[in-house]
Amino acid sequence: MDTGSSSTPTPQVTQNTEMTTPGEYQQKLQKLEELIIQWSAMTFEESALPTLAQKVLSNDFEDLFYGLIGIRKLLSNDKNPPLQAAIDAGLVPRLIQLTFLDSSHRIQFEAAWCLKNLCSGTTEQTLYVIQNGALESFFFLLKSENPDVVDHSVWGIGNIAADNAQFRDFILQRYGIDELVKVLAKTSNPSFKRNGAWALSNLCRGKPAPAFELVSKAIPQLCEYLTGETEPEALIDVAWTLSSLTTESKGIDSVLSCNVVPKLIELFSDAGLVVPCLRTIGNILAGNDEQTSVVLKEKNFIPELFKLAGDEKKNVRKEVFWMISNITAGTPAQFEAIMGNPGYVEKIIHAAKNDVPEVKNEALWALTNSTAKCTPAQIIRILENGVFGCLIDLLDEDYSKFLCLALDGVENCLRWGNEFKMKDESGMNKFAVVMKYRGALEKIDTLKSHENNEVHEKASKILTTYFDG
Repeated sequence: MDTGSSSTPTPQVTQNTEMTTPGEYQQKLQKLEELIIQWSAMTFEESALPTLAQKVLSNDFEDLFYGLIGIRKLLSNDKNPPLQAAIDAGLVPRLIQLTFLDSSHRIQFEAAWCLKNLCSGTTEQTLYVIQNGALESFFFLLKSENPDVVDHSVWGIGNIAADNAQFRDFILQRYGIDELVKVLAKTSNPSFKRNGAWALSNLCRGKPAPAFELVSKAIPQLCEYLTGETEPEALIDVAWTLSSLTTESKGIDSVLSCNVVPKLIELFSDAGLVVPCLRTIGNILAGNDEQTSVVLKEKNFIPELFKLAGDEKKNVRKEVFWMISNITAGTPAQFEAIMGNPGYVEKIIHAAKNDVPEVKNEALWALTNSTAKCTPAQIIRILENGVFGCLIDLLDEDYSKFLCLALDGVENCLRWGNEFKMKDESGMNKFAVVMKYRGALEKIDTLKSHENNEVHEKASKILTTYFDG
């Protein structure tokens, strides 16, 4: 991406101090400050933009401040700010210049604010601002001693990263994330932290996802925000970002090393944060057995999880049963954490039979996964606790995906029955006996003729392997 020249000359801005005593100079500064306060309280019409632009191009302090404040207020309008008009007036190169004016933090502040707003427009407008050196300005201003200047620079970086993945990746590849993380680690300002969390979120998320190596250093700062921040918007940004960063094993390990699982569980009780926190822990549970074990060591995790199994929001229930399915797919010990509790099993069965399709799907996965890896004692429990009966009942479903899951679970149980020699007095597989008693063979025989080929093949395999055709 062509970003233009990164070499920006320092602007010349003059304030007439000739033939003035120190006292007179201070009076002039005080007068200017009073004017700035007055101008900041004014309302500016869009028709004034050409005049304001000319003043921004001036080297006179009073004219410059008046123009900057007027432009900033116009660009901060919530409804249709005149972004393109400001660009067409030739303001962008001048604003870039002014950000490098170390002698006046106030000018840098106003210029950064204007640039930040200009980076919230269309992709074409944002690209134009980038090509004129906005990113060089923002990263230069991260080193400012003035927190308000830094805050608007962080906000500007966040605006650019939010526009599209190409801009986001350009920032990460050319400037990295280290300087931003360092600045955010030092601040205690609530507004600054909120904007910082949002900027980091935009740099670490998106489709396609950024390369993990480019964003990994943000994880400790994000986790620190999660455990120490109270501002809702910042926490939501952080939680969703962590959910994006835990989709691969390296990200899971990085998050686990920050010991934030207890905080994620605590936030299950927050209606605005529950889904991203569930998603983040769900991603961890979808990792390897060791990663899953870290979550399961938290004694309050599973009870808090099942409190949400009956939540009124289906997206919450969907996340819950997806997480449960990841646990039941784990080791026998992890299986036991769920399936060893009759109350938990009852809730899974209820969801698999009665919930909306999106939730039913995840609950059925949880049941089917529970049949995949079993000890003899556990497979007997599946026969006795209603899981196997539920799988048989679900053979009446119309949806092919549900039928395939139920057939997989049924076959797993029949296989374990043979392997563990679970037979009745006649020497017949106990699972097969239950199936005959409950009319499951007729159901499966009907499914042999199902229009879905996968359902047909699974049904035929069960009958051929376990019932002589």
